[in-house]
Amino acid sequence: MIIYPMKTVKIINLSHQSLTINAQVCDKFIPKLLGLMFKKTIDPKFGLLFKETSETRLNTAIHMFFMNFDITVLWLSKDLIVVDKAWAKKWHPVYAPKSPAQYTLELHVDQFNNFFIGDQLKVVNED
Repeated sequence: MIIYPMKTVKIINLSHQSLTINAQVCDKFIPKLLGLMFKKTIDPKFGLLFKETSETRLNTAIHMFFMNFDITVLWLSKDLIVVDKAWAKKWHPVYAPKSPAQYTLELHVDQFNNFFIGDQLKVVNED
């Protein structure tokens, strides 16, 4: 079995400073491909952060095939500003941001009302 170690970061919503999420960075092909597929649950204070090389709508689109639960999806600009968000339903074919994004943040569905378009986020390394 191949193991892909992922870096853990803290994501702080600077627009609502009491809100902090721990996230694993998915920056390799297999972790990006798998994401949260086949997982049984996700912790309410945990997420996955996907990074692309540039702002794009196509490469930050997600699918929900093989998902066992709904999630909150945030799309972030290169400057970590929320440009779009969605309540993504399990088994839905595709979700894409309305505006180009460089980052995609997948969170527990309960986080949907804690983030708004225009919020400024900060990523802090755990190292």
